[in-house]
This record gives sequence, C-alpha cells and structure tokens, in this order.
Amino acid sequence: MGVGPRDRRRRRVQTRDVGPRAGPRRVRRLIALVVVLALLGFGTSRAIDWWNFNVNTPVSSTSHSVPFHVDIGETSSEIGAELFNQRLIRSTIAWDLYTRVTNAGPKFQAGSFLLNTNMSMSQIVNSLQHGRPDEKTITFPEGFPLRYQAQLIDQKQVTGVTGAAYLAAAKDTGWASLYNFLPPPGTNADYPYEGYLFPDTYLVDPAAGSRGLVKEQLDQFGAVFTTDWRNQISRATDSRPAEDIRSIVILASMVDREANNKTSTDRGNVCSVYYNRLASNTPLGVDATLLYGLGRLSPEPSGTELAMDNPYNTRKHAGLPPSAISNPGRAALLACINPPKTNYLFYFTDRAGTTHFETNQHDFDADIAKYGTSGS
Repeated sequence: MGVGPRDRRRRRVQTRDVGPRAGPRRVRRLIALVVVLALLGFGTSRAIDWWNFNVNTPVSSTSHSVPFHVDIGETSSEIGAELFNQRLIRSTIAWDLYTRVTNAGPKFQAGSFLLNTNMSMSQIVNSLQHGRPDEKTITFPEGFPLRYQAQLIDQKQVTGVTGAAYLAAAKDTGWASLYNFLPPPGTNADYPYEGYLFPDTYLVDPAAGSRGLVKEQLDQFGAVFTTDWRNQISRATDSRPAEDIRSIVILASMVDREANNKTSTDRGNVCSVYYNRLASNTPLGVDATLLYGLGRLSPEPSGTELAMDNPYNTRKHAGLPPSAISNPGRAALLACINPPKTNYLFYFTDRAGTTHFETNQHDFDADIAKYGTSGS
C-alpha cells in the first residue's frame, strides 16, 4: 500500500530556531562519527557506505503503512528497538549513533504515528519529532462496504469521528468536483462513492473530523490508481476488454468479497470468470452482489431472495451491478487490471476453503457433489 498524498498532512512542516552554529556542529559530529567508525576497522569508505545504507536508504522500496506509537517517557533506544522489531530500520546501532549525532532523542514526541517501510531512518526520525497524542490510527480491511467501515469507526471509538458523521461525509456528492475518478451521481443513491474509500491504515486528526478521514481515503485511491493504471485499462488485452475506472472498481469490489483465498492467483482467476461471463452475456451470478443489495454480508441468500428482482441480483440481471459492493484494495484492483486469460466460467469454495474453478456446468456440479461447498 502506497502512502500517497495523505502523508503530506502527517509530515507537517515544523520550524525551529537552529541557530548559526547548529550546521557546523552537526558537520563536526558527522566527521567525528566517520573517524570513529574508521578506527573501529570499517575504513573511511566502508564507514560512509555503512552509514548511507542504514541511515539514508529505506528498508524497502515498496510502500507499506505501519502504525507506530511512542509512549510518554520512552527512551530513544527503546524506540529504536521497537522500530527494528517492526522492520522499519536495519540496525539499532545505527539508530543510536544517528540519534546521538543529531541530538534527536530529546525531541521525540509521545503519540501515534503512521510510518512506512519506504521511509529512511532520517525520515522516521523527523516524523517522530512531530507527534500528536490525540491522533489515533484506524485500519479499514480490504473489501469492507462503506456501512461496515462506519461501524468499525464506532467500534474503535476514534476521537473526533463517528460512524454517522463519516457516512454523511462520504455521501456528499460535492466530492465529485474534486476527484475526476468518482462516478456520476445516481448509480448508488445510498452510498454514491462506494468502492473509492480506499482501505488502508489512516492516522485520524480529530480536528479534521470525518470529512478529513474521507478526504484521506479518496486521496489515497487517487494515489493508488495511477495514471499508468488508467492508461492500461483504456487498452484491451487478450484477457479483458478496454475498461474505465468505474468498471474496474466494481469488478474488484466483487473479487474482494468473493475470493476466499486472498492470493493473487485466486483473485485473478475469480476476475477472469467475470470477464468470461460478461463476454458471453451470461449473468454473473455473484451472490455477494445480492447480499449487498439486501444490506448484509451473510448468511447466503435464501431461495426466495434469489428470486427477487433486486437491481443487485446478478443472477437475474446481466452485466455489472449498479455500483461497487465494497471498497477493494490494491491487490483486487490489480487482479482486474491484469487478469489471467482463462476459460473459466464457474467457481466455488469447498468445505476445506479451497476455491475450485471450472469451465463448464457439468464439472462444476460434479465437483460440488464431490467436495461440498463452504457452509454446507
């Protein structure tokens, strides 16, 4: 998961009176450190390389958000040990040296932070100097419908945000004037931007409230759904037709509700079933869409419900449902942007949790009889 635009708020610009002698003092400290490392047997060149690798190079080139909390009275060494345990830094020795050279330890703030695996040690040190104890993190799982994201907010008792206020902010059609990827109003009267409230971990600013949280989620969707992705989906491939953002989001929202094993293979195969059914004008038959229309995640629809003329009943209505049915994550979106080419038209999950993919009704029925289905 990428960090994207929401980090601009977290990395608030702070000013402090450094003084005319601070620069030369820091340079002298760095020179002294290099000399010490050289005397310890590193050699000047190796000492500089070691320093750059541990201090200036992130642990990972990929983006993964990591909530981090600093308690009141926690020492710099204790903070470094926890950062190492969470794989945010490579070396506690480098941490101790860097925080002493920069005199950063006394400036660390107690509070909640949202760090990232693609941050260097120096960036982490800077972030930890700008904490706010009243900010809390909340993690939205992939594939949660908006109404369940609101319930999670109330369960977590996030300061400054309530589920009702969050839903009200998310329903504001004014967001469409700020984000060109949002669908036109009317496709989902209750939750017009279902599918675009990106699931990730967020640092909630009580002062910004519910609108601030919704804005962060929309910002993050825009950061994840890059221009490159938009260009990709506009071109047909051998496994899918040319698509727009809305169609990809709807497909991915079904994948995140239906793919039992959250692997790239299963996600891709599930989405390939949807593309193959759409290409043959076969109803999708995805029960998760009807459940969304019924306002619940479980249990499975009854026989009476399956016969309902609900717009989200994709057994009765061909094509895509009117809107997304959840807020999909990056993996599901990618699975629908780059699905494998298959001939699959059916899938089911057996009692053991394994998903089976079939090319015809006969094999589908035979394997269900052989393996059973989840919940049966």
